[in-house]
Amino acid sequence: MELIPGQVPHTKMIIEQFISARFSSSGADLALIGLSGGLDSALLLELMCSALGKEKVRAFFLPCGDLSMNDREFAAEAARSCDIEVMEIDISPIVESVPIGTDGMIRGNLMARARMIYLYTFANKNNGLVFGTSNKTELLMGYFTKYGDGAADIYPIGDLFKTQVRELASDIGIPGSIIDRAPSAGLVHGQTDEGEMGVPYPILDQILKGYIIGLQPDLIADNIDHTSTSIDEMDRAGFEPPVEVELVTRIIETVKATRHKRHSLAIPKVDGDTIGIDLRERW
Repeated sequence: MELIPGQVPHTKMIIEQFISARFSSSGADLALIGLSGGLDSALLLELMCSALGKEKVRAFFLPCGDLSMNDREFAAEAARSCDIEVMEIDISPIVESVPIGTDGMIRGNLMARARMIYLYTFANKNNGLVFGTSNKTELLMGYFTKYGDGAADIYPIGDLFKTQVRELASDIGIPGSIIDRAPSAGLVHGQTDEGEMGVPYPILDQILKGYIIGLQPDLIADNIDHTSTSIDEMDRAGFEPPVEVELVTRIIETVKATRHKRHSLAIPKVDGDTIGIDLRERW
Protein backbone atom coordinates (compact mmCIF):
# COMPACT_ATOMS: atom_id res chain seq x y z
CA MET A 1 0.00 0.00 0.00
CA GLU A 2 1.45 3.35 -1.09
CA LEU A 3 1.34 6.02 1.65
CA ILE A 4 3.87 8.50 0.26
CA PRO A 5 1.88 11.59 -0.80
CA GLY A 6 2.28 12.10 -4.52
CA GLN A 7 2.04 15.34 -6.42
CA VAL A 8 -1.45 16.17 -7.65
CA PRO A 9 -1.73 17.22 -11.33
CA HIS A 10 -1.97 20.98 -11.90
CA THR A 11 -1.14 21.79 -8.25
CA LYS A 12 0.66 25.01 -9.16
CA MET A 13 -2.23 26.21 -11.32
CA ILE A 14 -4.83 25.40 -8.63
CA ILE A 15 -2.94 27.30 -5.95
CA GLU A 16 -2.23 30.29 -8.17
CA GLN A 17 -5.90 30.50 -9.14
CA PHE A 18 -6.82 30.41 -5.45
CA ILE A 19 -4.33 33.18 -4.67
CA SER A 20 -5.59 35.34 -7.51
CA ALA A 21 -9.27 34.81 -6.66
CA ARG A 22 -8.90 35.40 -2.91
CA PHE A 23 -6.71 38.46 -3.44
CA SER A 24 -9.15 39.95 -5.93
CA SER A 25 -12.25 39.26 -3.83
CA SER A 26 -10.62 40.76 -0.72
CA GLY A 27 -10.14 44.11 -2.43
CA ALA A 28 -6.58 44.23 -1.13
CA ASP A 29 -3.84 46.26 -2.78
CA LEU A 30 -0.87 44.26 -1.50
CA ALA A 31 -0.07 40.64 -0.63
CA LEU A 32 2.17 40.27 2.44
CA ILE A 33 4.42 37.38 3.44
CA GLY A 34 6.95 36.83 6.20
CA LEU A 35 10.06 35.11 4.85
CA SER A 36 11.75 32.74 7.28
CA GLY A 37 14.53 31.56 5.00
CA GLY A 38 12.83 28.17 4.86
CA LEU A 39 11.27 26.17 2.07
CA ASP A 40 7.58 26.85 2.70
CA SER A 41 7.84 30.63 2.57
CA ALA A 42 10.21 30.49 -0.42
CA LEU A 43 7.75 28.35 -2.37
CA LEU A 44 4.78 30.50 -1.43
CA LEU A 45 6.62 33.70 -2.40
CA GLU A 46 7.26 32.23 -5.85
CA LEU A 47 3.59 31.29 -6.24
CA MET A 48 2.42 34.72 -5.06
CA CYS A 49 4.66 36.56 -7.51
CA SER A 50 3.59 34.25 -10.33
CA ALA A 51 -0.12 34.67 -9.56
CA LEU A 52 -0.23 38.38 -8.73
CA GLY A 53 2.89 39.94 -10.19
CA LYS A 54 5.83 40.97 -8.03
CA GLU A 55 4.67 44.60 -7.85
CA LYS A 56 1.77 43.56 -5.60
CA VAL A 57 3.88 41.42 -3.24
CA ARG A 58 5.70 42.63 -0.12
CA ALA A 59 8.13 40.29 1.66
CA PHE A 60 9.37 40.81 5.21
CA PHE A 61 12.21 39.27 7.17
CA LEU A 62 11.43 39.71 10.85
CA PRO A 63 14.32 38.58 13.08
CA CYS A 64 14.43 38.86 16.86
CA GLY A 65 17.85 40.25 17.67
CA ASP A 66 20.53 37.92 16.33
CA LEU A 67 18.46 34.72 16.66
CA SER A 68 17.44 34.51 13.00
CA MET A 69 20.56 35.98 11.43
CA ASN A 70 21.56 32.63 9.89
CA ASP A 71 18.26 32.72 8.01
CA ARG A 72 18.82 36.15 6.46
CA GLU A 73 20.87 34.95 3.50
CA PHE A 74 18.28 32.29 2.64
CA ALA A 75 15.40 34.77 2.86
CA ALA A 76 17.38 37.11 0.61
CA GLU A 77 18.06 34.27 -1.83
CA ALA A 78 14.35 33.45 -2.04
CA ALA A 79 13.57 37.11 -2.72
CA ARG A 80 16.28 37.39 -5.37
CA SER A 81 14.84 34.41 -7.21
CA CYS A 82 11.59 36.41 -7.51
CA ASP A 83 13.38 39.71 -8.17
CA ILE A 84 11.82 41.52 -5.21
CA GLU A 85 13.27 43.29 -2.19
CA VAL A 86 12.95 42.11 1.41
CA MET A 87 12.05 44.56 4.15
CA GLU A 88 13.85 43.67 7.38
CA ILE A 89 12.45 44.69 10.76
CA ASP A 90 13.84 43.61 14.14
CA ILE A 91 10.90 42.52 16.31
CA SER A 92 12.92 42.35 19.55
CA PRO A 93 11.53 45.69 20.85
CA ILE A 94 8.01 44.22 20.70
CA VAL A 95 9.11 40.96 22.31
CA GLU A 96 11.06 42.69 25.07
CA SER A 97 8.16 45.05 25.80
CA VAL A 98 6.03 42.22 27.21
CA PRO A 99 6.30 42.48 31.02
CA ILE A 100 6.44 38.72 31.54
CA GLY A 101 9.69 36.78 31.68
CA THR A 102 9.81 34.16 28.90
CA ASP A 103 12.27 31.64 27.55
CA GLY A 104 12.37 28.56 25.34
CA MET A 105 9.28 27.84 23.29
CA ILE A 106 7.14 30.29 25.30
CA ARG A 107 9.42 33.05 24.05
CA GLY A 108 9.35 31.49 20.58
CA ASN A 109 5.56 31.66 20.51
CA LEU A 110 5.75 35.29 21.63
CA MET A 111 8.11 35.99 18.73
CA ALA A 112 5.71 34.38 16.25
CA ARG A 113 2.88 36.56 17.55
CA ALA A 114 5.05 39.68 17.44
CA ARG A 115 5.74 39.01 13.77
CA MET A 116 2.03 38.87 13.06
CA ILE A 117 1.49 42.10 14.99
CA TYR A 118 3.86 43.78 12.58
CA LEU A 119 2.47 42.13 9.44
CA TYR A 120 -1.13 42.96 10.32
CA THR A 121 -0.28 46.53 11.29
CA PHE A 122 1.37 46.98 7.90
CA ALA A 123 -1.60 45.29 6.26
CA ASN A 124 -4.07 47.59 8.03
CA LYS A 125 -2.13 50.66 6.97
CA ASN A 126 -1.63 49.58 3.35
CA ASN A 127 -4.77 47.53 2.59
CA GLY A 128 -2.83 44.28 2.56
CA LEU A 129 -3.72 40.59 2.75
CA VAL A 130 -1.48 38.42 4.99
CA PHE A 131 -0.44 35.05 3.52
CA GLY A 132 0.24 32.09 5.82
CA THR A 133 3.07 29.69 4.99
CA SER A 134 2.00 26.58 6.94
CA ASN A 135 1.71 23.29 5.06
CA LYS A 136 -0.71 20.39 5.61
CA THR A 137 1.72 18.40 7.77
CA GLU A 138 2.26 21.32 10.15
CA LEU A 139 -1.43 22.14 10.31
CA LEU A 140 -2.46 18.57 11.11
CA MET A 141 0.19 18.33 13.82
CA GLY A 142 -0.74 21.71 15.26
CA TYR A 143 2.87 22.66 14.62
CA PHE A 144 2.30 26.40 14.48
CA THR A 145 1.68 29.20 16.95
CA LYS A 146 -1.95 30.00 17.53
CA TYR A 147 -2.47 33.70 16.73
CA GLY A 148 1.13 33.76 15.50
CA ASP A 149 1.91 32.10 12.17
CA GLY A 150 -1.57 30.59 12.63
CA ALA A 151 -3.17 34.02 12.23
CA ALA A 152 -2.86 34.66 8.49
CA ASP A 153 -5.76 35.44 6.14
CA ILE A 154 -5.17 32.58 3.69
CA TYR A 155 -2.96 29.46 3.56
CA PRO A 156 -2.30 28.70 -0.12
CA ILE A 157 -0.05 25.66 0.52
CA GLY A 158 -2.17 24.34 3.39
CA ASP A 159 -3.31 21.29 1.39
CA LEU A 160 0.24 20.16 0.58
CA PHE A 161 2.11 17.71 2.79
CA LYS A 162 5.75 18.67 3.37
CA THR A 163 6.72 15.93 0.91
CA GLN A 164 4.57 17.59 -1.75
CA VAL A 165 5.96 21.03 -0.90
CA ARG A 166 9.46 19.77 -1.60
CA GLU A 167 8.43 18.17 -4.87
CA LEU A 168 6.62 21.27 -6.13
CA ALA A 169 9.50 23.51 -5.04
CA SER A 170 11.92 21.36 -7.01
CA ASP A 171 9.64 21.37 -10.05
CA ILE A 172 9.40 25.16 -10.21
CA GLY A 173 13.06 25.87 -9.51
CA ILE A 174 13.32 26.95 -5.88
CA PRO A 175 17.07 27.14 -5.06
CA GLY A 176 18.47 23.80 -3.93
CA SER A 177 20.18 25.41 -0.94
CA ILE A 178 16.73 26.28 0.45
CA ILE A 179 15.13 22.93 -0.41
CA ASP A 180 17.93 21.03 1.32
CA ARG A 181 17.94 23.08 4.55
CA ALA A 182 16.92 21.38 7.79
CA PRO A 183 13.33 22.57 8.43
CA SER A 184 13.17 24.87 11.47
CA ALA A 185 10.72 27.37 12.92
CA GLY A 186 13.70 29.59 13.79
CA LEU A 187 12.28 30.42 17.22
CA VAL A 188 14.84 28.66 19.44
CA HIS A 189 18.60 28.22 18.93
CA GLY A 190 19.42 24.84 17.40
CA GLN A 191 15.78 23.79 16.99
CA THR A 192 14.68 21.70 14.01
CA ASP A 193 11.12 20.60 13.18
CA GLU A 194 12.02 16.94 12.93
CA GLY A 195 14.05 16.98 16.13
CA GLU A 196 11.17 18.54 18.02
CA MET A 197 8.56 16.14 16.64
CA GLY A 198 10.84 13.10 16.83
CA VAL A 199 10.02 11.83 13.34
CA PRO A 200 11.30 12.72 9.83
CA TYR A 201 8.83 14.48 7.53
CA PRO A 202 8.73 11.67 4.91
CA ILE A 203 7.70 9.21 7.63
CA LEU A 204 5.33 11.66 9.32
CA ASP A 205 3.54 12.40 6.05
CA GLN A 206 2.91 8.70 5.48
CA ILE A 207 1.49 8.28 8.97
CA LEU A 208 -0.80 11.26 8.51
CA LYS A 209 -1.97 10.10 5.08
CA GLY A 210 -2.69 6.64 6.45
CA TYR A 211 -4.72 8.12 9.29
CA ILE A 212 -6.68 10.41 6.97
CA ILE A 213 -7.74 7.52 4.73
CA GLY A 214 -8.89 5.56 7.78
CA LEU A 215 -6.20 2.94 8.33
CA GLN A 216 -5.62 1.44 11.75
CA PRO A 217 -2.29 2.24 13.45
CA ASP A 218 -0.85 -1.25 12.99
CA LEU A 219 -1.65 -1.23 9.27
CA ILE A 220 -0.09 2.23 8.91
CA ALA A 221 3.09 1.05 10.65
CA ASP A 222 3.30 -2.03 8.42
CA ASN A 223 3.06 0.00 5.22
CA ILE A 224 5.60 2.76 5.90
CA ASP A 225 8.25 3.10 3.18
CA HIS A 226 11.47 3.84 5.09
CA THR A 227 13.51 4.22 1.90
CA SER A 228 11.88 7.62 1.35
CA THR A 229 13.83 9.07 4.29
CA SER A 230 17.47 10.17 4.22
CA ILE A 231 20.00 9.40 6.93
CA ASP A 232 20.28 13.14 7.70
CA GLU A 233 16.53 13.35 8.27
CA MET A 234 16.60 10.35 10.57
CA ASP A 235 19.53 11.80 12.51
CA ARG A 236 17.80 15.16 12.97
CA ALA A 237 14.72 13.42 14.32
CA GLY A 238 16.64 10.93 16.45
CA PHE A 239 14.64 8.28 14.62
CA GLU A 240 15.51 4.65 13.90
CA PRO A 241 13.32 2.39 11.74
CA PRO A 242 11.05 0.55 11.75
CA VAL A 243 8.01 2.63 12.64
CA GLU A 244 6.37 1.24 15.75
CA VAL A 245 2.63 1.31 16.43
CA GLU A 246 3.34 3.48 19.48
CA LEU A 247 4.76 6.23 17.24
CA VAL A 248 1.74 6.10 14.95
CA THR A 249 -0.58 6.31 17.96
CA ARG A 250 1.34 9.31 19.33
CA ILE A 251 1.02 11.15 16.02
CA ILE A 252 -2.72 10.41 15.88
CA GLU A 253 -3.20 11.69 19.42
CA THR A 254 -1.31 14.87 18.52
CA VAL A 255 -3.63 15.47 15.57
CA LYS A 256 -6.66 15.03 17.83
CA ALA A 257 -5.28 17.24 20.60
CA THR A 258 -4.52 20.13 18.22
CA ARG A 259 -7.86 20.20 16.44
CA HIS A 260 -8.75 23.53 18.08
CA LYS A 261 -5.87 25.19 16.22
CA ARG A 262 -7.22 24.38 12.75
CA HIS A 263 -10.48 26.31 12.69
CA SER A 264 -11.18 29.00 10.09
CA LEU A 265 -8.17 28.42 7.84
CA ALA A 266 -8.68 29.52 4.24
CA ILE A 267 -7.11 26.77 2.09
CA PRO A 268 -7.48 25.99 -1.63
CA LYS A 269 -8.66 22.47 -2.47
CA VAL A 270 -5.80 20.68 -4.22
CA ASP A 271 -6.25 17.08 -3.09
CA GLY A 272 -8.83 14.94 -1.34
CA ASP A 273 -9.49 15.34 2.39
CA THR A 274 -8.73 19.05 2.58
CA ILE A 275 -8.60 20.65 6.04
CA GLY A 276 -11.74 22.71 6.67
CA ILE A 277 -13.47 21.56 3.47
CA ASP A 278 -14.04 17.81 3.36
CA LEU A 279 -11.70 16.71 6.13
CA ARG A 280 -14.27 17.14 8.87
CA GLU A 281 -12.20 15.52 11.60
CA ARG A 282 -14.94 13.15 12.63
CA TRP A 283 -12.70 11.56 15.25
